[in-house]
Amino acid sequence: MTPTSGLSRRRLLQTGLTAAALTAVGVPTLSACSNEGRGGGGSQAADDAVQLPDHIPFEGLPADLVGENGVVDGLLRYPADPPQVTSGTPGDGQPVRALTFTNNPLPPALENNTFWQGLNDRLGAPYEVSLVPSADYADRFQTAVAGDQLPDLFSIQHTSVPSLPGLLAQRAVDLTPFLAGSAVARYPMLANIPTNTWEATVYDGKIYAVPIPRGPGLSTVLYGRQDVLEERGLDAVPDSWEAFFDFCVQASAGAVNTWALSAVPLVVLRQMFGVPNTWADEGGRLVSAYEAERQPEALEAGRRLVAEGLVHPDAFGVPQSQRKTWIANGTTPFIEDTFTAWFGFYQLELSEGFRVEIYRPPMADGGGDAPIWLGNPTSNITAISARSVDRAEALLSVLDHLAAPVGSAEQLYKIYGEEGVHHTLDGTNPVLTERGRSETFLGLQYLSEGPFTLYLGGQPGAVQQQFDIQNELVPTGLPNPALGLYSQTQSRRGTQLSTMMSDLENEILQGRQPVSAWAEGVARWKADGGDAIRDEYQLALDERVGG
Repeated sequence: MTPTSGLSRRRLLQTGLTAAALTAVGVPTLSACSNEGRGGGGSQAADDAVQLPDHIPFEGLPADLVGENGVVDGLLRYPADPPQVTSGTPGDGQPVRALTFTNNPLPPALENNTFWQGLNDRLGAPYEVSLVPSADYADRFQTAVAGDQLPDLFSIQHTSVPSLPGLLAQRAVDLTPFLAGSAVARYPMLANIPTNTWEATVYDGKIYAVPIPRGPGLSTVLYGRQDVLEERGLDAVPDSWEAFFDFCVQASAGAVNTWALSAVPLVVLRQMFGVPNTWADEGGRLVSAYEAERQPEALEAGRRLVAEGLVHPDAFGVPQSQRKTWIANGTTPFIEDTFTAWFGFYQLELSEGFRVEIYRPPMADGGGDAPIWLGNPTSNITAISARSVDRAEALLSVLDHLAAPVGSAEQLYKIYGEEGVHHTLDGTNPVLTERGRSETFLGLQYLSEGPFTLYLGGQPGAVQQQFDIQNELVPTGLPNPALGLYSQTQSRRGTQLSTMMSDLENEILQGRQPVSAWAEGVARWKADGGDAIRDEYQLALDERVGG
């Protein structure tokens, strides 16, 4: 199949990748998708009344591809002379201590890391960071909170931190005076961040953090190893659940130690069966997706895939990174992941002709395409410690510097380091050297980031194809109507309740519980806190719409 820029609704969505590696982005199940956005323990109306920072788009770096309707911009080539978009050094000379996470190996220490040394010079302050593997970050963060050891800047995985409003009120600087409305103009790179991303930083009527925007990047899609499928004579596009099941049977047939799926693609199955994105707004009344009429059918579909031997037998006991290894080596041709995984396929050299493509989910009964679920536009947030309130302006200036957009001189150094040392140029496009890959991953992209922009050095075709696919999928995507609402019960007990439901999902998918057990599980979820979550979200929604 030949990638094209014009994509019809009833066809495979193509990426045309030729070399690949897989990032460590996890794929959410329904239970993991439940998230809190803006809000506090008081009035949602008061939280919604908070004046979010003005959106002042930076005009100095025009995009090659201009996104609309939720689609992000794209840059086909890095500028030949990247402009400096901030002035001076932002730091105040004192150390900038940070706690954040990483999906990469830890870099060399400062004394052996010329990138880190150059970063300190550019910031005008020593950057001292505690880097924690992302899988361990929740525990490490809670330890820092319990020990009252939060540094100047700390990343917050805001969808999973218990009682976050109270924590922020006690441990973080109220940034409202610095950032609300036109005040953000003092930090033009932060003002360049889209407004909807800021909603995740408001709690108890105050702005407590700076957001890390991802646009639609955290939306889940189904990737297929298209070169492998074509070798097996498979180039059809499934147009129903049964057609998808038959396609998986054919993809697994006749090959030793090969399975169609690296895991049960439960998000995509739920999309096929019309299950709503975490919550449904039914005439102004919120209803949990757990209660969706066709939820049992989606679970039965997943159970059937496992029972027929179409899912890798180790799928339930490994991290997403291992599943990506399986698709990289051809063990499984299908994997469910997010848009953000796309460019990770280029990070390692794989077999010649390696190519993945994206499938749009068909409606289970045929007759059209199902909408994808739109992910949270904010990946995490960064707060400033209450102990550092006297340095808040300097620390915001550091975050402003680190939020410089793709194509700027600041972003070039932040991601690629120094030319000739950490990167070389392919035309005008920076390419990391081995030293660059070793030294540059200091967690900066999880502390502050400009608007999410599609860019992959030396691969303008892949950028164009990602942009085209987003244009095909994102405008019709299904949002979570509870995004931006707050529930105290969700904050305190949401993780426990989600774990209970995801455990039940896995039991059903592996055939250890019947699908009929789902109804009992939902009743237990409702009694143990699900109804309280729904009622609190409903109250917040009613306040938002003036009901």
